[in-house]
Amino acid sequence: MTATEKSSDIKKYIEIGLRRKWYIIIPLILSVVGSFAVFKKLPKLYRATTMILVQPQSVPRDFVRSTVTDPVTSRLDTLSQEILSRTRLEKVIHEFDLYGDLRSRLPMEEVVERMRNVIEVKLQRRPNPYDRNQQNTFSISFNGREPRPVMLVTNKLASLFIEENLKVRGQQAEKTSEFLSEELQSMEDKLKKKEMEIRAFKERAMGQLPTQLDANLRILERLQQQLQTTSESIRAAEDRAIVLQNQIEALTERGRMLTSGHSVGETSPSMVQDPGAGQVTEDPVVTQWNQLKNNLAAAQAKYTENHPDVVDLKKRIAKLEPRVKEALENQANEREARLRAIREQRDSGSALDPSLAVLDPASERLLAQYTEQRNGAQLEAKRLKGEEASLKEQVALYQRRIEGTPRNEQELAFLTRDYDVVKLSYQSLLDKKMQAQMAENLEGNQQGEQFRILDEARVPEKPIKPDRNKILLMGLFLGLALGVGLAWFRESLDQSFHTVAEVESQLELPVLATIPNLKEEEKKAA
Repeated sequence: MTATEKSSDIKKYIEIGLRRKWYIIIPLILSVVGSFAVFKKLPKLYRATTMILVQPQSVPRDFVRSTVTDPVTSRLDTLSQEILSRTRLEKVIHEFDLYGDLRSRLPMEEVVERMRNVIEVKLQRRPNPYDRNQQNTFSISFNGREPRPVMLVTNKLASLFIEENLKVRGQQAEKTSEFLSEELQSMEDKLKKKEMEIRAFKERAMGQLPTQLDANLRILERLQQQLQTTSESIRAAEDRAIVLQNQIEALTERGRMLTSGHSVGETSPSMVQDPGAGQVTEDPVVTQWNQLKNNLAAAQAKYTENHPDVVDLKKRIAKLEPRVKEALENQANEREARLRAIREQRDSGSALDPSLAVLDPASERLLAQYTEQRNGAQLEAKRLKGEEASLKEQVALYQRRIEGTPRNEQELAFLTRDYDVVKLSYQSLLDKKMQAQMAENLEGNQQGEQFRILDEARVPEKPIKPDRNKILLMGLFLGLALGVGLAWFRESLDQSFHTVAEVESQLELPVLATIPNLKEEEKKAA
């Protein structure tokens, strides 16, 4: 098709449109008027929207970490389910007297569902999700037929979201703190149990603990040295007692030999020989008294007069003095009786009984000294033997302690390892509990993450449905389409010729002349 032909077709369509213009204009006007009437007749639907800012906690996270770590999207889903529940929405419906016509015709469940469908909670995404300094926002929208109730309901829903967020965050912080408190108490009980086990083990293994090994070794070494010294002292005391016994026997033998050659008057009343025993005896009380005096002299050399040992020895000596005096008197009486017996034997001229031997005063004093020293040496040996037995028991005790130390060390290591693990867990829980407590105080003081209204809902000025421009545009297109269709239909029914080309194409005859169609103004002018 050439450009001339295209131009001819366009011109033809324009001529048809001008010729049938009323077929196009009238349906177009009627359609536009009808669409406007439809817009006026349809019920109006208004929307109110409020914008809420998710404001981060006022205290820096480096100082106090919140225990509510759910992302905003997850928390909004939870809050939406709570706020849009049947119970909450039913209270809002009754509070603002919404859907009065529907409540009389439909069950409350369907009314609540319809209200739920016209509520929209939308999170505004951050441009950069990795930038934590940027703040999240979300919007709450509500659709209704009355502008003012729509605004009131939207603000009410926003306040419910804010209140529920504070409540949920407070409950989560409180539950976290309670859970950590229970776990901390349980861990504290375990820690106390481990401490009791370690204490019981230390009490049971007292003296055999690894920390006491060095002290045990030193004590054992000292005890062994004391044992060696005591053994040597025992031998020395026994040897001294033997030497003194030999000297006593020598003096006694000498007295027997001299008894037969001396007169009764020459004998000394210092000491007598025990008949049938062949040696001089001394009263045990006197021996004990002499031993106490020796001990007192030794104690006074080491301690003061107010020392308990010195005071005790003096009391014991004072207590024995009456008995010692009585014993000495008995010995003197016995000695006098023996002297009388010796005189009687000498006067009668009978043989002298060797058991009645007596010594001169010097020998008698020497014999008494030797006897006292021998008894002291024997008592010293007996005492040292007791000390030796005690030292051997102590040496055996400390040897058992040293031998048992490695076994106790291993068991204590097991107990200590478990105790350290439990203590570390307890310390970790304690730190978390303190952080949770601070986080709970943070939420209680409303210093944590909060929802804050940026833009309150306002009374909507125009409805969102129906869309007037959209309805009018649809009416315009519908009227135009209808008018063009009617014009085309009317043109297709017209059998008259309007152009020379139509005449020549239809009749196949040449046109000799044409008479133009003059308008009324042109006719009057002619």
